Amino acid sequence: MIPASPVRTLLLLGGGEWHRAAEAPDSWWLARAARPEVTVVTSAAQDIPTTQVGWAAAHFGEMGARVDGCQIQTREDANDPRFVQQLRNAASIYLCGGDPGAARKVLIDSPAAEVLLSAYRAGIPLAGSSAGAMVLGTDCLLPGQDFCLRRGLGLMPAVVVPHWSDAGARWRQVAQRLARDHQVIAIDESTGLCWDGLAWTARGPGRAVLVTPTGDEEMGEGQPLPPVE
Repeated sequence: MIPASPVRTLLLLGGGEWHRAAEAPDSWWLARAARPEVTVVTSAAQDIPTTQVGWAAAHFGEMGARVDGCQIQTREDANDPRFVQQLRNAASIYLCGGDPGAARKVLIDSPAAEVLLSAYRAGIPLAGSSAGAMVLGTDCLLPGQDFCLRRGLGLMPAVVVPHWSDAGARWRQVAQRLARDHQVIAIDESTGLCWDGLAWTARGPGRAVLVTPTGDEEMGEGQPLPPVE
């Protein structure tokens, strides 16, 4: 078990990771790590995990950070003590984008998922982009499965919808329908919704909004709700 800490750092990126446009939220997040090292979890990237790690290395390398890939691609990997220990030793952890259904299938109810949540509670900066952000919610939206909801990793008491700046009519209809019964957070691409333990701020070129049944609302006092302890 990783010792608890009062510090909290969470970044939910609306997609477009590893690009210069996301430098503002990424640099804020990285600066809160004990050392400039990023461990990239590639569970959502089933086809190109090594490529994702390479892109991350180039992106964070420009910020002076070293990147290690934690290529947890299967249920067996998520139970493998070597990967679990790698996460325990991480200075910061970043869940890349890809397929939220794949990320959920690999990570849910696994030792790796337990370490992700305990690392966050221990003050280790945690980030997820696109599918990586979606799977952190209490409920995870699965576009490839007719936009159904399935249980997520449970850190965020919300449904996270990325790429909001490019969302089509179907995405917006689904988000507004879900908002009748869930907190729905929609985040523009390359934009980060950042939690520092006290408040949320949006960093980057776009917006992060609360979706309601009738449209978007700006974040207000006490909203969105904080991550689950």
